[in-house]
Amino acid sequence: MSPSKRNRRASHTIELLLLLPVLLAVVAAGVEFGLGIAAQQKVTAASALGARVASQQGDLAAVKSAVHAALGTGGWESAVIEANLSDASGAPLPSGADVVVIVTLDAGAVVPDMLGFVGLSLKGVRLTGRTLLRKE
Repeated sequence: MSPSKRNRRASHTIELLLLLPVLLAVVAAGVEFGLGIAAQQKVTAASALGARVASQQGDLAAVKSAVHAALGTGGWESAVIEANLSDASGAPLPSGADVVVIVTLDAGAVVPDMLGFVGLSLKGVRLTGRTLLRKE
């Protein structure tokens, strides 16, 4: 093999070694971003399900059970669920009143931290799903 061919192969190898970490970081960013969007959609869907239960005369325990069933297990169990099912005096809301269910969760609990090595992370980012329905 001639020296010029060896030099070209060596330069290609060095270029690959220099660009590979950048390429892997871009791929990891795309995967993490996609998982973050999927997690946000799951939180929003769980909020909608909880509001549906709350609008059909469900109590707070039934709302929480429905939301937890929609989210599943794993890091999803740390979700905070809020629902307004009573008025200021503590009486149940009448039919036609607005029922709001809010589900919040730290993204770091459900999305893997693949970009921590470059200083980017979804830890501390709050995923929030809020749904308003009228009580039946």
